[in-house]
Amino acid sequence: MKKEKEEATIAALPVDRLLTTDEVAEALGNTDRTFVNRIINAGLLLAMRFGPRKKVPTSVLNQFIQDFTGLDIVAEVEKAEKIEAARKKATA
Repeated sequence: MKKEKEEATIAALPVDRLLTTDEVAEALGNTDRTFVNRIINAGLLLAMRFGPRKKVPTSVLNQFIQDFTGLDIVAEVEKAEKIEAARKKATA
């Protein structure tokens, strides 16, 4: 009796694309990539690192937009940066 070959099952991934910081900048109303990196570095937008490059899943960007709609994102980034600077100063 021949042993049947087991077929590997691959779970389908949800439709979610990884966006470059340039694509995120465009989606956020043509802001610049530098500001997108500030948002990421402030911890307000989660990203994946691929060496020096950062990529953001579309679902994460959509959630970010939903969470921060109506807020001044520049002020939110500056607040997060001040908190991080104070944390670093306190631990130094």
